[in-house]
Amino acid sequence: MGAFRSLAKATFILTFLVILAGGVVRTTQSGMGCPDWPR
Repeated sequence: MGAFRSLAKATFILTFLVILAGGVVRTTQSGMGCPDWPR
């Protein structure tokens, strides 16, 4: 059960960081920094 709990905590923290990074990108309006990147 300890490994599962550690994995769950790591998943929660990483998900929170992704959401936080998305908020920073949206707030600073830097989402279109490279509009033609995938081409």
